[in-house]
Amino acid sequence: MPARNLLYYLSNQHNLIVKLLIFSLSVGLIVYVLPKEGRFRYEFGLGKTWLHNDLLAPFDFAIQKSKSELDAEAASVERNSRKYYRYDYQVGAEKTEQLPAELDSFLLRLERIGKEEGLLRSGLRTRILKDVPTLLNAYYDQGIIQQLIDTSARQALLIERRNDVFTEKEYRDYLTKEEVLNSLALTLFGTETWKDEELRLFFDRFITPNVFFDDQRTQVASRQAVADISDSRGMVARGEKIISKGELITAEKYQILVSLRDEFDARLGTLSVSRFWLIIGQTVLVTLLLGMLLVFLILLRKDLFEDSIKLTLLFSLVAAMVVVAASLNRFPALSIYVLPFCVLPIIIRAFFDTRLALFAHLLTMMIIGFLVANPFEFLLIQILGGMACIFSIVNLRKRSRLFVTITILAFVYWGTYASITLMVEGNLQSIRLQQLMWLSGSASLTLFSYPIIYLFEKVFGFTSDVSLLELSDTNNPLLKELALKAPGTFQHSLQVANLAEAAIYRIGGNSLLVRTGALYHDIGKMELARYFIENQATSVNPHDELAFDESARLIISHVKLGVQLGRRHKLPDKVLDFIRTHHGTTRVQYFYRSFIKSFPQAEVDEAAFRYPGPIPFSRETAVVMMADAVEATSRSLKEVNSEKIDQMVEEVINRQIDDGQFMNADITFRDITAIKKIFKKMLMNIYHVRMEYPK
Repeated sequence: MPARNLLYYLSNQHNLIVKLLIFSLSVGLIVYVLPKEGRFRYEFGLGKTWLHNDLLAPFDFAIQKSKSELDAEAASVERNSRKYYRYDYQVGAEKTEQLPAELDSFLLRLERIGKEEGLLRSGLRTRILKDVPTLLNAYYDQGIIQQLIDTSARQALLIERRNDVFTEKEYRDYLTKEEVLNSLALTLFGTETWKDEELRLFFDRFITPNVFFDDQRTQVASRQAVADISDSRGMVARGEKIISKGELITAEKYQILVSLRDEFDARLGTLSVSRFWLIIGQTVLVTLLLGMLLVFLILLRKDLFEDSIKLTLLFSLVAAMVVVAASLNRFPALSIYVLPFCVLPIIIRAFFDTRLALFAHLLTMMIIGFLVANPFEFLLIQILGGMACIFSIVNLRKRSRLFVTITILAFVYWGTYASITLMVEGNLQSIRLQQLMWLSGSASLTLFSYPIIYLFEKVFGFTSDVSLLELSDTNNPLLKELALKAPGTFQHSLQVANLAEAAIYRIGGNSLLVRTGALYHDIGKMELARYFIENQATSVNPHDELAFDESARLIISHVKLGVQLGRRHKLPDKVLDFIRTHHGTTRVQYFYRSFIKSFPQAEVDEAAFRYPGPIPFSRETAVVMMADAVEATSRSLKEVNSEKIDQMVEEVINRQIDDGQFMNADITFRDITAIKKIFKKMLMNIYHVRMEYPK
């Protein structure tokens, strides 16, 4: 029997089940996309104080070198790496073979230009042919080097490749062209000075470098040497104290902590048991965070909590933002900071309210904080940016306002990032231009909130300030039809809109919604325009031929007709609410009193003279109800002065209060007092009433 009762209870709680399903799907989707690797629990920064308890090494780990250390070591390795040279046998062989033939031609040419034949023929040729080829072979075998790359040190070590055999040599093991020429002069003349310049130039053509720099092999060797650099320096043993509470985090300590964090993340990600508990922890935490959002709705926005469509939109926006952030985080080339996170609060602000936008943005950024390396920095930047967006967009009546908001957002992003960097690093050089560009891109992409708002309006049927602005335009076809068919009602609606807008601006509320609702609240009178006194241009009153209860029925029907007409023209529910509630459950006083006066003995069916309601449920609908009644009654005043207006406003609004019309509205007596003052002042201006000064 209890199980049957439970099933019966659950069958009647389908609305609650739908909400729990929306909540569960959101939690499941977010947990699914969150990274399944562990996170180092400690936050630390270079030059900061270690605020946690003494930290002992939980396991053995290597101390990783910092990027600057690796870069410096790589530069040193590249600078000091061995240079490869290639030995070419062909050069020496060719030059030695060419020498005898070219020597005779050279000597004959010298003879023609008047050189002494004795010097040329008396043994020099014999000596050259006997000694020089042998010397040249020796020189070329030793190696005549082309040049020394990247250093002028005579003791630099080189790697020579000769017949694919690599030999380590020094620069001084080779000869230069100048050294070879000096050696030849010494052999021929007994001195390093050439006695004949023509002869020196002749031999200069036979001395060519045969050891050449091998750029390709040198680069390969250099890259390999850099790749062989160890990325660690030293070890930390398990149980060894890394840092004490209150100790300053120096560069050395900072690198050890970074090494521990990297090793911790790597080890935890490979443990299946840790992965299981990691998912459990993520599920609990995400449930708590989204649960707080649910509690917020139950306590402060119960109307939104009861609406499954709005609830679905809200949780879908939160989950979608997390999914997009997690997806982008898988691309190392892109920074997560480029995502337009402030689209979320702008959309929620456009459809709901400021408090919900700020609260939802805060919770969403907390969840996304699990995806970034520096959660505190990320949260601070995004929360301040979200606040700037929410507070700068009071409404979206002008598209230009969104550009102003984006400009403000960019400056808030830049200022927050720069401030944090200066606090942590202590110098301007640490502010990275690339990070500023990512943040600028995020601010620019926030422009996409405008088309997204339009899309949600069409898909979900929601109403934003942009739609209300379009509807409040008096050139709207429905309002133009009202002005044509019921001009008196149209003028009345304009006056009600002015009164209500001024009042709601004074006490706080959505002034654009109030104005739009006031303009449309009496559109139902178009169908029966001649039955309403403001549209009667002659002294003929059709109510004179009707019974009092029939007249009341016709008057009351304009509410129902207005709702039907509004639905045909696809007016948003927010605007239809003003049509439904602008009379609440009040009586049609004139015909009710006329009936009692004419039939004092008859039993009165009060329901026939009372509007069906509902009564106003928000301060906006309550203000329009007051403005409608006050404006209509002011037209019936036979004598208009400050005293009459004051008395009339007090009587009309107090009667509505006594009738319980504002029981469901979020409005206080202080608000009502302020509204009365606004109405009195505006009505006196409308009727050009002068204040009476004491004599």
